[in-house]
Formats: sequence, structure tokens, C-alpha cells
Amino acid sequence: MGLFDFFKHTEPKKSINLDEEVAKIIAIYETYPEFPVMSETRNVDAWLESIANGTGKLVPKESMIRNEDGLLPGEVIILDWVNGKQSTTELFPEFFEMELGIDPVETTNELLFADYLDILNDATVINYWSLFQLNEVLKENGLTKCDTKEQAIQLMRKEFTTDYIVNMVDPGIYILMDKGQKIVEKYVDVIHDYLDTPPK
Repeated sequence: MGLFDFFKHTEPKKSINLDEEVAKIIAIYETYPEFPVMSETRNVDAWLESIANGTGKLVPKESMIRNEDGLLPGEVIILDWVNGKQSTTELFPEFFEMELGIDPVETTNELLFADYLDILNDATVINYWSLFQLNEVLKENGLTKCDTKEQAIQLMRKEFTTDYIVNMVDPGIYILMDKGQKIVEKYVDVIHDYLDTPPK
């Protein structure tokens, strides 16, 4: 069969009625306790097409059911995910919206105001850094790398002033407050089953 015949016998793709897909999705989401978030930056048409052809998925209903502490699964998981990260981060994995149904930036701010999280921006931030991060700073300043985190922290405190360290760590990192730490500890299995990481 020639190339022309191949294309001639190929069936045209079935067109997708996006309005019908929207109606179907709304009907499903109306059975949820809460509607999943949809960001303004989402390509809605592409998302609807992915749902229609089976390559995309809806946010599962269980993601929109609050636990006995009044938090959604996504809110619990993001507490663990942001802990120790830069407070200016805006690069969140898309699963927070697409699978867990939350706006990660808005959720993080809400958790801050609700005293689950805080922003640490003093010299103690280096205690939360990894050995790799500490050694990178030492290397950039012409100092010898260390074998342990404790050695690296001691060397930084010896070689750098407190003001220098504060300027270096500005604007700070997210840390769990007691309230957030209790939640992470309580739902540790949920968090790490989802993130596929071992509990800390």
C-alpha cells in the first residue's frame, strides 16, 4: 500500500465537544465536599481534551475530604514538602493542583497565617541546610569542604559573622511550628506514601 493510500484510509479523529466535557466534570465535582482548585494559568482546553481521551485524570474525591483536624490531604502533604525550603519558592510540583486539588502558593500562605508554618530568617537557618548546601557555601568562599554537617556548621560560624550569615540566608526558609509538626507526625504515613519517601 502506497503512502497516499495509508493516509486515505486513516479515519479522522473524533472531535471533542469541550462544553460537554465541562458539564461532565462539573457534575462529578459537584458530588465532592469541595471543588478542586483550577489555576488561571492552566490550559483548560488541553486539560479537557486529556480527560476526554483518557490521558488526563480528575482530582480524586478523597483528595477533597478534610481529616479530623480540618485539613485536606494536600494541605498536610504540603506542610512536609515546604519544610526547609526557601520562603520565596514559587516552583511547586503540579500534583498539588492536578492530583490534590489545592493552590500550593495560596495554601502555603494560609498555613503560615494559621500558625502551622513560620519563616525563619536568622543565622540558625544553616542548621536546616544539608551538608551539600553548607559545603557549596564553604567552597564559594575558598574554604575546605567538611565531612559532616556538624563540622561544616562549626566552620561557618567560625569564619563568618552573624550578619554575613543572615544576609546570606535572606529571605529565609519555611519551618514547621509546633502545630504543623504535630500534623506531620500524625499523618506521616499518608505523607510519605504519597511522596514515596521514607519518614524522617
